[in-house]
Amino acid sequence: MNLYRPCNKYSIICLISFLLIFLGIFLISSWSFLYDQITRSSMTLTPTSMAFDIWKKNPVPMKIDFYFYNWTNPQDIHNVTVKPKFVELGPYRFIETKEKSNITWNANNNTVTFNHVKKWYFDPENSPRSLFDEITTLNPTTVSASYAARDWSYFVKKGLSVALKSMASKIHITKTVGELLFEGYEDPLLNMARNMPFLAGSSMPPMDKFGWFYGRNGSETYEGTFNMDTGVDGSLGRLYRWKGMNHTDFYKDECSDVGGSAGEFFPPNMNKETIIKFFSADLCRTMELEFQKEMELHNMAAYKFSAGDRFLDNGTKFAANKCYCMGDCMPSGAVNVSACRYGSPAFVSLPHFHKADSYYQDCIEGVTSEDSKHDFYMVFEPTTGIPLEVAARLQLNLLIHPINSIEMFETVPKVYFPVMWFEQVVKMPDSMALQIRLLLNFQVICCSAGITLIFAGLLVQFCFCYKLCSAKFCKKKCKNEDIVIKERVPLTDGNYRL
Repeated sequence: MNLYRPCNKYSIICLISFLLIFLGIFLISSWSFLYDQITRSSMTLTPTSMAFDIWKKNPVPMKIDFYFYNWTNPQDIHNVTVKPKFVELGPYRFIETKEKSNITWNANNNTVTFNHVKKWYFDPENSPRSLFDEITTLNPTTVSASYAARDWSYFVKKGLSVALKSMASKIHITKTVGELLFEGYEDPLLNMARNMPFLAGSSMPPMDKFGWFYGRNGSETYEGTFNMDTGVDGSLGRLYRWKGMNHTDFYKDECSDVGGSAGEFFPPNMNKETIIKFFSADLCRTMELEFQKEMELHNMAAYKFSAGDRFLDNGTKFAANKCYCMGDCMPSGAVNVSACRYGSPAFVSLPHFHKADSYYQDCIEGVTSEDSKHDFYMVFEPTTGIPLEVAARLQLNLLIHPINSIEMFETVPKVYFPVMWFEQVVKMPDSMALQIRLLLNFQVICCSAGITLIFAGLLVQFCFCYKLCSAKFCKKKCKNEDIVIKERVPLTDGNYRL
């Protein structure tokens, strides 16, 4: 009976070999199906999907640096022969956290509605400067009020002129960085605007203090409500509505459309003709990035897209952008966002007027642009459309120009004053990049694994056959030896029986 015990073991090994061969054939023939299932689960947003937790809350806090332009010769503002001079101060580093709130899943159209909650914390250990640094800059409320009144009647403008002179005798202010950013500072013009009829239409911001980010830290409502596609049967991340609208009131014609990406997911299978579109709540419009170059990042082929004429031009180079001018087209390089910013003369550009018409830099002193420091770009893995690196950089500028009947502004030059700019550079961690590389090489991995499994199965099968043949030979040999042994059993008399 001992000779037949190995048969059960050989049968199990034979079964294992067939399973290995079957699994290998399955991987080779079904890799495409498996790839689709993996990408569908990772590129679809549901409460249980792989992407949900990362989308809901950024797993790693991000850094954001602010830079301010200190105006060094405000006393010369009425001397048109002297250019405004600036010295850049910064960076002032903050840690930013982002989280989604009020998440509502809309099963009827496979969309999700949500709000952004962003919080900023000053990082003194990594900031070379203090929030108590004093900055001299334009008085934003004074400039905004005068700009809004530029087309009013003579008598109303004269009334505003008297009010401005009594409350703000100078066109500039000096405040700390903390006050200008998040803390805010009290401004009498903000309170007066609510009570004086000739300021009622000036669209002054409804705030008790003024600060460029005042009231924004930790707010659920500041950026508005977003509604985007979950990717179940559409394009993941595509924005459909902002503040309940698919068009805004801030621009005309197609420039008012709400669309593009909501900012986190982008379409796959990019090429050099692809235009990257995403909506910015700060600008109340869609931003567009153009292909710049091929590059390699994290050992992967990547495409770099950067801000160009499709974003920065005002109709002179890219005709479709003319509707962003709001009837007053300026040279290429500064984007009019005044309607989005309570009617203030706010214009957005790249830092130091990078890629802008030379007109902007020629009017001032102290700014010099560099592509490596001041460009706005995104680097994508083109097959998956996943961002590998993002450098978001934008500059805020205020326009001043002569305004008749408002004494403070009658003799000022027309200048786009740089106020501040921010920089947020985010790079994908190596661990996440490894997962993308595995996904990109999924076919090669499956085919290689399949061939290996088939070879292993055949090897096991060969070993099984070899062992089986060896066992049969051994069994036959043992039988012959047993016969010989039995024939040579000794007799009781001590003789052998032949």
